[in-house]
Amino acid sequence: MSAVIENTVEISRAPEEVFDYLADLGNEVHWNPDCVSMQKLTDGPVGVGTRFRAKWKQGPVIESTCTLFERPRMWRYENGGPISVVLTVTLEATPSGGTRMTSHGAWTPHGWFRFAFPVFIRVMRRAERGVVANARRALEEGRDAADTTPRSALPRVASADPDDPGATRSASCRSR
Repeated sequence: MSAVIENTVEISRAPEEVFDYLADLGNEVHWNPDCVSMQKLTDGPVGVGTRFRAKWKQGPVIESTCTLFERPRMWRYENGGPISVVLTVTLEATPSGGTRMTSHGAWTPHGWFRFAFPVFIRVMRRAERGVVANARRALEEGRDAADTTPRSALPRVASADPDDPGATRSASCRSR
């Protein structure tokens, strides 16, 4: 059993800016209020092989590894844990000079978590819509590593703005 969660959003920033900010998971603590910590474990610039130790509010500490890095078009991170996730993000330039970002996550439960997975994935669909909306907001507001706004002060976004034609989303489940 696995599930795919896919979200697409348009961001008013060039693909290079979006890529440089979001492909570095170390920035997630600045725009995702559910990200408790993100520690880079490898030296050098972010690229294939870069590893991060991550903790989100509702999950265990996991290690995430960059397995694809094609600036400014695409990156992928993979992690293990009770639910393994392969997250691939693709970027394409829009005619207006912005970026269409698509986040495609393949989620696979392991062990006892398979029993709770149907409920968990419903919650994660909504949460992931908020994640891409927060990423978009951070980029458009120019939030960066120098931003000292506490994560708890950041707005929680349950879903993308329904009045925004640039924010779309879809999700699907499939069995293995």
